[in-house]
Amino acid sequence: MLRDVVALTLEVERPAVELPVGDAWDELWADARDERAVAAVAQAVHEDRVHGTVLQRDTIVQAHEDAMRACVRLERVALDVIGDLDAAGIETRMLKGAATARLDYPNPSWRSFGDVDLLVQSCDYDAAVERLRAGGARRRSGEPRPGFDRRFGKGVCLIRPDGVQVDLHRTLASGPFGLTVECEALFDDPDLVAIGSRRVRVLDRDLRFVHACFHAVLGDFPPRLTSLRDVAQMSMSGSVDMDRARTLARRWRAGVVLASAVATAWTTFRLPRAPAIEWAFSYVPSRYERTALAAYLGPGRSYARQMVAALPAIRGIGPKVTYASALLFAEKSYVAGRDGGYIRRLRRANASSLGTRTPR
Repeated sequence: MLRDVVALTLEVERPAVELPVGDAWDELWADARDERAVAAVAQAVHEDRVHGTVLQRDTIVQAHEDAMRACVRLERVALDVIGDLDAAGIETRMLKGAATARLDYPNPSWRSFGDVDLLVQSCDYDAAVERLRAGGARRRSGEPRPGFDRRFGKGVCLIRPDGVQVDLHRTLASGPFGLTVECEALFDDPDLVAIGSRRVRVLDRDLRFVHACFHAVLGDFPPRLTSLRDVAQMSMSGSVDMDRARTLARRWRAGVVLASAVATAWTTFRLPRAPAIEWAFSYVPSRYERTALAAYLGPGRSYARQMVAALPAIRGIGPKVTYASALLFAEKSYVAGRDGGYIRRLRRANASSLGTRTPR
């Protein structure tokens, strides 16, 4: 039922929804929080697309107000971090979060977020991490070998002393699809978003759409409703140059990611099919795309499997050897934290290459 409520926020012509009561309501509300869809439910209530009891409406309104206060706090943290990195000569792009809420939705309060996501260039990555650590932030996880993240990784999660999570990215995804992105292109011709008295650089609209598709398909499995809602919202806005977005994705060997994101969003929310999105349902992926995508989907998905699937995306024998060696023979502290020992790590790598799973 939650997906029907979220679908109402996409300007779909369908009857209003009557919220259930009792256990069914408890389950729906738990799902809304788990799917990070409280803002979407609040929008549907505000627009009188959803009807419920006074207590239900009060619960939704209160939760939405709490979410918006949290978002304001995160925006302040983002401005603080961006300002600190700017002072060090490190250029950034804000990802998702406030950028999506403020630029891709009619009302920013209809899209909440839970952390700060920033993109930096690969050449600035190590300096940016150290700058945040100097301010008291700690890494949630290490890297296999020094310099691995800057060259092959998606990024790192850093926890500030105030408990706010800052995800520092250098590309749009982990694994094979992150390695084929032309990271330099992400810094071309940024859009600007106004937050308070500041104007912050973000990805341009088409790149934001590509990133939304990456996040929806390559992030959680199954995809969160909020992520799919972003894809549908941007697709239906008419402001995305879909031809350019598809050209970029094909150039990055990731056309299947865009097609899968759009088709999944339309199917999940039962949106009316339009000629502009039919390409997503008829897309024929290459063998590389099928193999790469399989590492992110289904019960067999794992970080280890994504890392193995990434090897064909790395150009040159030397870089491939460096990449594989760093993963197989990572530093002891990294291996202990993720696998418990080198033998177990080798077994997991072998299982991942075969598409099977080993117990964690």
